[in-house]
Amino acid sequence: MYTMQSDRLKVNVSGPGEAPNTTVRFDRAGFIEEVVLDGLHRFCASEPYNLSHVSSGGRGICSEFKAAGDAEAPVGGEFLKPGIGVMHKEAEGPYRFMNKYKYAPLKIEVSQAGDALKFITQPAECGGYSLRHEKLLRVTDNRLDMEMKLTNTGEKKYIGDEYCHNFLTINSMSLGPNYSLEFPSGKDRGDGPPESDFYAKGKGFTFTKMPERARMFIMDAAEFSTAPGGDLEWIFSNAAERARVHAYEKINLSKVALWTVDHMLSTESFHSIEIAPGETSSWSRSWVFETF
Repeated sequence: MYTMQSDRLKVNVSGPGEAPNTTVRFDRAGFIEEVVLDGLHRFCASEPYNLSHVSSGGRGICSEFKAAGDAEAPVGGEFLKPGIGVMHKEAEGPYRFMNKYKYAPLKIEVSQAGDALKFITQPAECGGYSLRHEKLLRVTDNRLDMEMKLTNTGEKKYIGDEYCHNFLTINSMSLGPNYSLEFPSGKDRGDGPPESDFYAKGKGFTFTKMPERARMFIMDAAEFSTAPGGDLEWIFSNAAERARVHAYEKINLSKVALWTVDHMLSTESFHSIEIAPGETSSWSRSWVFETF
């Protein structure tokens, strides 16, 4: 476990291969397990297990990369899952996060200096694909910054997405009317009337009660005024706790997925990547944790 701390914020980061950072889905570099503001407010949740599919073990703020070569690899062959390793393909079809895989893990170097953690995921060639990934995390006051750099060190072009899961709650309170999610640059969706536990309200969403089953809502980049390929801003708040997360993302936005159940909402922003051999894609995300 690595800890970054400022005068207001404490951030716990699970090291590669350290529980819960042991899945074959989420990037092993920079797996943010918990964020605590002023010693009082906690913001990270675990993906629940009462789902229609097997829980993939997500928690807090964690990234994921689209697999490379998974569809073209033969059964018995290998493909690359960036952030995880070289995966052994045991069945037909593309990578599926709920499956179990045998794999050779990527080498990840970790260094810490003051308020920053740096992760370098070294490349491993597989089927012509090879990627070097750098992730820098930094804490300043009540702000957490993430800087990403992906370099194609292989022979084939990498086309895919990196998307960041935000498995969030505020002080473990169940979802309900006190929660809201707002997209300042999003389109106005009106104000109801609410027809379910999770519904649109203005430029965002809220809840009538705790969702009893998992829901997914997809928004195309064109639904935001900064799209396509523009920045994304969102605010997740709890009026009863008077605490919120204000996120700013400088990414090549392709879509946003909302996934919610029980006590947790995950805002998942997709950074679209297309990098030829020798090229680099860079992007960043920031979260401001605050009271109001």
